[in-house]
Amino acid sequence: MGSLSTASAVALVLYCAGSLLWRYLRYRLLRKQTCVPDLEQLGFSRSTDKKIHGTAVICGGSLAGLFTARVCHDHFDEVVIVEPEVWADRPDAKRQDVWNQENTRTRIMQYESFHGPLQRLAFMALCNLFTGFAGECEASDIRVGSADYPVSTWGRWSKKPYDQYNGVLPDTVFASRPGFETLLRRLVLGGRYKNIRQVIGTVTGVSRNASNPEYLDRVTIRTTSGTREINAALVVDCTGSASAGMKWLRREGYGQSETYPSGKLPLDELKIAYDQKIIYSTIKFRVPPELGERFPGLPTSFKKCGLIYVCIADPALDCRGISLQRIEGNFVQICCAVFGADELPRTVEEIKKYAQSIVTRDPMPPSLFQILDMLEEVEDTMTCSQIPFPGASYIRFDKAVNLPPNWIAIGDSVMKVNPLFGQGVVKALMGAICLNTLLQKRDATAGIPRDFSAEFFEMQGNKISPFWDADKVWDYGYHTTVPIAGEKLSDSWFPRWYTRKLIMLSFDDVQAGSILWHINMHLAPPIDAMHPRIVLKILWTTFKSLFGTE
Repeated sequence: MGSLSTASAVALVLYCAGSLLWRYLRYRLLRKQTCVPDLEQLGFSRSTDKKIHGTAVICGGSLAGLFTARVCHDHFDEVVIVEPEVWADRPDAKRQDVWNQENTRTRIMQYESFHGPLQRLAFMALCNLFTGFAGECEASDIRVGSADYPVSTWGRWSKKPYDQYNGVLPDTVFASRPGFETLLRRLVLGGRYKNIRQVIGTVTGVSRNASNPEYLDRVTIRTTSGTREINAALVVDCTGSASAGMKWLRREGYGQSETYPSGKLPLDELKIAYDQKIIYSTIKFRVPPELGERFPGLPTSFKKCGLIYVCIADPALDCRGISLQRIEGNFVQICCAVFGADELPRTVEEIKKYAQSIVTRDPMPPSLFQILDMLEEVEDTMTCSQIPFPGASYIRFDKAVNLPPNWIAIGDSVMKVNPLFGQGVVKALMGAICLNTLLQKRDATAGIPRDFSAEFFEMQGNKISPFWDADKVWDYGYHTTVPIAGEKLSDSWFPRWYTRKLIMLSFDDVQAGSILWHINMHLAPPIDAMHPRIVLKILWTTFKSLFGTE
């Protein structure tokens, strides 16, 4: 009896020690890999006398640039956004009825393409940055609603953590790309923040500080009236896919060294890339409210609807997917996407045939095809844009040497990932949040510290590298993907196998479904997927399937 009691006590001690170790590890990774703890400090401005003297120059005025400008407002005397598109300075770029916008982004090929809902973390951050954000969305016919996405994986549905939120998942935003960007520009440049201004032009270079050549001190801009220079206390590369900052740094001799410490690389070796061979098309219809309200199977009324339906095929069976959503002004978008070369639909009839031919584990709902039939009534309003994705890339600035302490990069200028996962906004926001956290932590009133850039890129890299790792695991599951030089598609077989098992478990298991939802909303670190109970469940279901006991 005594030995049994001793064994029980040892088991209890081991269990408690294991639980404490898990909680400690998860807490550390929550702080390191997510921005959830950083939200507490987001949106708080320094007092005027504590602001950093000088100008923060934001190179690029799209989403990443606008997020960054809003954060810099809280810390710098002055903020300048350098925006290359002339019309971005006109009222058309800030209008509430974006569906009547007369201009379009010429440098952003996906401007008219399908733009998925924001993750919950992004909505929380935007509410911190902009007072009355939900009301501003409503004024632009942008829907704020439950982050309860009607997304079927392989035709099946993962469990959602309703019990953790009293039956209704918390809110997020559903918006088109033009709707969201125009709203953001109106908030940032509409007069709320007097120390933020926009200059129309293109950044062509940066200059070293003559007295302290480690630092940058000026940005050169080409405008319609000629070339000009702006003194800069901080320079932020938000040039998107162009990653123009690499060219500026190379020209000034940054990023090079006679020797490189372990783990560090020359500037020209920082970038890694692979190509998923993705093509996706966006078909848009203008749907009168009376027609939209007749659509069957909507998650809510047509007026309050965002996502209508999404189906992601199993890579083992098919390489295609389809998505439907309502956007501002009573438009409906349909997105068709494929890995590898294939023809995509351009008419309603072709969309129906495309959807019917997608191979799923369970059939898609009949309501999808009923909606497609009804859209034939408004086919005369249809527009179609089809673009190829040039491939994923990651410039690992955290591995660089000798970067200017007052230069950083945020958003697509650092990392471009599979657009079908809808991570572009939250990735850019994470960069801006990291900048805010670091500026809150460091007393930079007298100037940017020497280790600022290095610390920023390490912090940002810890938070966005899980995007790269997880997306690559999924993308390598398609045989048409061209992997990173020196890698093979089979290299990711184990995490891909585990992810598949976790998804399959989530169809019936609430804990697994909750973990996937919270990770996908960027409210939890990826380690949650390795919770001991989840690992045991996956091993058990694998054992049962191998030995035919289920």
